[in-house]
Amino acid sequence: MSLIPLFPLGQVLFPGAELPIRVFEPRYRALVRQCVLHQEPFGVVAIRRGSELDPAPLSFRVGTLARIGEVSRLPGGESEVLARGESRFRLVALAAGAAYPQAEVEPLPDLPSTWYADTAAEQLRPVYEAYRRGLVAMGLDLPAFHELPQDPTDLSWAVAQNLVVELEARQLILEERRPLERLRRELSLLRREATFVERGLANRLVRPPSYTLN
Repeated sequence: MSLIPLFPLGQVLFPGAELPIRVFEPRYRALVRQCVLHQEPFGVVAIRRGSELDPAPLSFRVGTLARIGEVSRLPGGESEVLARGESRFRLVALAAGAAYPQAEVEPLPDLPSTWYADTAAEQLRPVYEAYRRGLVAMGLDLPAFHELPQDPTDLSWAVAQNLVVELEARQLILEERRPLERLRRELSLLRREATFVERGLANRLVRPPSYTLN
């Protein structure tokens, strides 16, 4: 186990995904300073109940380590941070006494995959591409099909970060430790969402803001 800074947010961060955050609360400004000074990662956990402004919101137990890549300083001490997701962790216990939230966590690696994941990946690709075309037609900016990775595990994370679904569904994807089941879950969600896209129900699609406000 290890002790890490913790940043509860109103969205799920996946391994390999980039996350822009606007930081203005003193406790999280201290967290960013610490991580930049010591080149340390911090943990992102999605909020289950409460908000980013609550002193101690209830968070999900599985999150993603993030490392800061860019920091832009703003007037008044605020900053815009671009972080990138790395590996997953399971929250063991919250720690007290620091200037910002901290938690004891343990790694949460994937379980061994099988060759069937390659088959599931091939099933998922054309469905995702059709889904992507529909969203692009609605004005959403998503990566082109040829930009998707070939490796089934990397593919599952790439598709996950571009699924426009509710937070709980994204969290279930993050918590799934078997790449094959993760791909199957995404395939089911893609087929469900494709139905709405085909009907032109753009008003049910909610994209994350450009910057997450803490």
